Amino acid sequence: MTHLVSQLSYVLPMAKYNAIIILLLVPALLGFREVRAQKKAPEVFNGRPAWSPDGKKIAFVSRGKVDVKVNELYVMNTNGTDVKQLTSDGYYKKGVCWSPDGRWLAFAGGKDDQWQLFMIQSNGSNQTQLTTFDGHEPSWSPDGKKIIYNSSRNGDAELFIYDLETDRESKFKTGRPNSWEPTWTKDNKILFISPLFTDKQEFYLIDLKNGDLEQITHNGIREFGGTFSPDQSQLAYASQKNGNWDIYVLDLETTKEYRLTFHEDNDIYPDWSPDGKKIVFQSDRGPGRSIFIINPDGTDLRKIDN
Repeated sequence: MTHLVSQLSYVLPMAKYNAIIILLLVPALLGFREVRAQKKAPEVFNGRPAWSPDGKKIAFVSRGKVDVKVNELYVMNTNGTDVKQLTSDGYYKKGVCWSPDGRWLAFAGGKDDQWQLFMIQSNGSNQTQLTTFDGHEPSWSPDGKKIIYNSSRNGDAELFIYDLETDRESKFKTGRPNSWEPTWTKDNKILFISPLFTDKQEFYLIDLKNGDLEQITHNGIREFGGTFSPDQSQLAYASQKNGNWDIYVLDLETTKEYRLTFHEDNDIYPDWSPDGKKIVFQSDRGPGRSIFIINPDGTDLRKIDN
């Protein structure tokens, strides 16, 4: 130690500061490091929120802890209280939707890169596997008798309809390439995005009565996660218009679009409340991934999960 101090004192030109500098340098040179206790907020992985038809509950998927590799399906009150776990089957979950009567939830479950559709009662009982082939992003018909979903079982992105009464499925042709992420509307139309994974991934709406196809957005950029307001006058969705993913709302009458969220982290998967007064969405504004609620005019932004 004496030899080291004398060497440092010799090379430092300002003798009156030698003692101070040596006291700072010697611990580092000898391999000592100061360890400070740091509080780190726990990371959560909650997402894919879906509002119940009665407006009282929100279903979502969650990993719960950082070291958990599989997420499960949960429900909670709209203020984040009374959280209940519905599944524990070891399948990765996504694409949650409620039946029109609120008694059932449909979702996609994945294991070993194999995705299938499941349904479960909203109290966590009677989980049933529906498909034996690839299935994602289910959406219930207004009468509760059918579920539309997307699948890549044939290589391309296609839509299929599963009939719950006959236990049969059939391909649904949209007239568009690589159709994905269908939503069954109250007036018996299908909202979807096409073509998948391109820079011009737009929203389309097809009428099941006459087959009329209408392009809803014309932004020439990737967009997804569309959800209609209860009166179907507005469409909320995630867009990369300003770089990262943010929530936007399109007024279908005026064709005016406005940006709802302004954050450097991604905001995706919006879902409108049944009364049209709130929008719930998934956000990476962390730590981790959380669920937020906001008014359609951009006010009263709140994080609701713990």
